[in-house]
Amino acid sequence: MKGSRAAAPKFRRIGIVAKMGSSSATTLAAALEKALARRGRRVSLDAETAADLGRADGVARTRIALETDLVVVLGGDGTLLSVARSAPPDTPLLGVNLGTLGFLSGLARREVLARLDDVLGGRFREDRRRRMDVTITRGPHHGTYRVLNDAVLNREALARISTFTVALDGRPVAEFRADGVIVSTPTGSTAYNLSAGGPILHPALPAIVITPICPHSLGQRPLVVSDTTQIRLTVLGPERRDGGVYLTLDGQEGFPVLAGSPTDIKSSAASVTLLRPAELDHFDQLAGKLSWGV
Repeated sequence: MKGSRAAAPKFRRIGIVAKMGSSSATTLAAALEKALARRGRRVSLDAETAADLGRADGVARTRIALETDLVVVLGGDGTLLSVARSAPPDTPLLGVNLGTLGFLSGLARREVLARLDDVLGGRFREDRRRRMDVTITRGPHHGTYRVLNDAVLNREALARISTFTVALDGRPVAEFRADGVIVSTPTGSTAYNLSAGGPILHPALPAIVITPICPHSLGQRPLVVSDTTQIRLTVLGPERRDGGVYLTLDGQEGFPVLAGSPTDIKSSAASVTLLRPAELDHFDQLAGKLSWGV
């Protein structure tokens, strides 16, 4: 049509994050940056990736998704989680698996350059995943933290068990002795929750799963609740300012919390967006990565 203009590219500014200390990830990051530059895209590297390439122009990993239209994450699930906790909902993340499992990844290493034009052309599916907000109200680490997979409360010394209480929407519902408690999103249900005997939840479910770790009771089993539920976990016992109780976020960030101080968990209002090939669905991942149903 006369006077019409070509549609603007879907992704103009691309971020690249590579697994720290991985030479294969760094090599792929350099190749991907050149391929994107040839296609007229502006590329930003996170600070660690830039440093591995001998450069000082990187941006903080916690900010790279705020400054770009798409972030390509080269590594395993841990590398993707390190970006996903702080990514805004409107900046998709594309995971490229360079690790062992790569359950959250959309592409294998050999595919990323071959399918780059499909990605940039918007032909990949946007998969929105729920996150959780975890709030500590007391102690030196008080504040609110965001997770994509899970929050885990347990003893610093796992040889000892503790007494945990669970309250839902302000109502106490359980008290039990165990090594710890996992509170997981549907995305995180295939991580620590699965290893601890919890159920696999489809990622589209509006739900949260609460899974005791090695409970000292035959009757204490995982519980699935609505994602509108306000969850409060507490470890009973005297307050100890030297630790003794640990909160771990996405298996990556951890710090001691005061025994007797509540940990409040709820579904976050802000989701995160993962890019997936249009032909790949959740059950393909379950079969290919976890051998479920095979």
